[in-house]
Amino acid sequence: MAALDNCFVDRVIEPVQLIDVGVVVPASVPANPQQVPEQSTTRSHHQRFSTSDELTTYLNNTQQDNYTCRYISICQRNSWRPLQATKPMLDLIVSKHDISPPFWDLPSCFYTRNLDLEEVFCVPYTETRNGIFIEISYTVKYPEYKPSEDKWAIRQSAIYHRFNTKTSQSTFVLFSPTPNSKAHQRAEAWLSSHGQEAESEPFWLHRVLFSTYYPAYRQYIAALEREFLPIANSTFATYIDEPLRLGYDNLSALISLENRFLQIPSILAPATDVLTELCALLGSMSAAAANHRGTQQLQNQRRQCVAYSRAAEHLRQRAQTTAQLLADTLSFRDQVVAKEQNGNMLQLNKSAVFITTLSLLYLPASFVATFFGMNFFDMDQSSGRIVGSPMIWIFVASAAALTAATFLFYYWLLQRDGAMFRRLAPKVRIAPDWNIRDLTRRLTAGGKGQGLELPGSKA
Repeated sequence: MAALDNCFVDRVIEPVQLIDVGVVVPASVPANPQQVPEQSTTRSHHQRFSTSDELTTYLNNTQQDNYTCRYISICQRNSWRPLQATKPMLDLIVSKHDISPPFWDLPSCFYTRNLDLEEVFCVPYTETRNGIFIEISYTVKYPEYKPSEDKWAIRQSAIYHRFNTKTSQSTFVLFSPTPNSKAHQRAEAWLSSHGQEAESEPFWLHRVLFSTYYPAYRQYIAALEREFLPIANSTFATYIDEPLRLGYDNLSALISLENRFLQIPSILAPATDVLTELCALLGSMSAAAANHRGTQQLQNQRRQCVAYSRAAEHLRQRAQTTAQLLADTLSFRDQVVAKEQNGNMLQLNKSAVFITTLSLLYLPASFVATFFGMNFFDMDQSSGRIVGSPMIWIFVASAAALTAATFLFYYWLLQRDGAMFRRLAPKVRIAPDWNIRDLTRRLTAGGKGQGLELPGSKA
C-alpha cells in the first residue's frame, strides 16, 4: 500500500456523496385481507456525509443487496489538496463493501503537494477476481481548460468498480480533482435519467468518464499547435544573411512545447490500456455485453486515444526538428557576427603594426632631436665645438629610474594574471539590429576569396 499520510483531511468541507439506485421498497401489508397488497417499487437515494458517524449510520441501516448500483463520489477542493474524506470514512467504505487492498493505490494519488509531481504517472488498470466478484481500479489524466486563467491544466480522476457477475450489482467509487466535477455531474444526470439501465449496463461510469474528459485532448493539442505554428513558420522562413525575427526566447518556448507534446502520449498510453482491457473483459462476459452499445463506445474512445497520441507524437517530432533548426540558425548567425568581429580586430592589428613600425622608424631621430634640444649642450662659437653641461647626469639618472619604474610596474601587473589588462580591454558591443546581409556582402566582396563566403542558404 502506498503512503497515505497526506491524502485525507481531519474535517470534511465538501461532503462525500452517495447514490443508491434500485433500492427496493417492500410492499405494504394491507389492513384488510381482501385488499390487494401494493407492489414493491424501486427508487434511488442521494445522501451526503461529512462525518464517519453519519456514514456509519447509513451503511449499517442499508442491506448490501438492497440496491442494483451504488455510486460514491469523493473529491478534492483543488488538485493539489487532499481528498475531502477522513481516513476512518475510507476504512468504513472498504470494510462494508469487502474491497480488496489494491483499492488503496487510488487515494494515494490524491495528496497534498507543492510541486507538479508525478505529472504522467497513472495507476494502471488493475483487475481482481474473488469468486463471483470482479474489482477494477485505475486512474486517468486529462487536460482541462481554466477560463479564469485562460490556460490548460492536467487533472486526474480515479474509478473503483466492484461488479457482481451473478446479480449484476455494481459499487462505484469516483475520485475527482474538484468539487462537482464534470464527470460527477454527468454521472448524477445518467443515474437520474437512466438509472433503471444500471443493471443491463454495469460499466456505464467508465464510459461516462472517458466521454466527459477525453474529447478535450483535441482542443488541448490544437491550442498547443496554435502556439507552435507561428514559431515554426518563422523559423523555416529565416535566412542567415538577414536580420533574424527569432531569438533564444523563442528557442525556450519551442523546448517547452516539445516537452508538453511529449507528455501527451505518456498519459494516453495507460488510458488506451484501460479501454483495451475493459473491452476485452466485456467481450469475455457474454455476447450481449460484447455487442452492447456501451462496449462499442468504449472501443471508439480507445481509437480516439490512439489518434490523439499519434497527433501529439507528430507535433513533438516537428517541435524537436524546429528547435534544432532554430538553434543551428542562431549558432550560424553568431558565427557570422564573430567573423565580422575578427575582421575588425585584424584590421586594428594591421593598423597597430603600421603605427608601431612608424614609431620605430621615427623614434631614433626623435630621440636624437629631443636629446640635443635640451640645455645640456651648447655650441662654442669660438672653437666650433659642442660643449656639454656637467649636469647631464641628471638626465641619465632620471631616464634610468623612470625606465626601471615602468618595467617594475609592468611586472607587477603580470603577476596578477592580467586582471588589470582585462578591465582595461575594450568591450565589443553588438547592436541587436546588426545588418548581417551587408556584413556578408562586405566579407565576400571582390571575389578574391577574402573573408567567409556564405551561400545565403535558407535556414
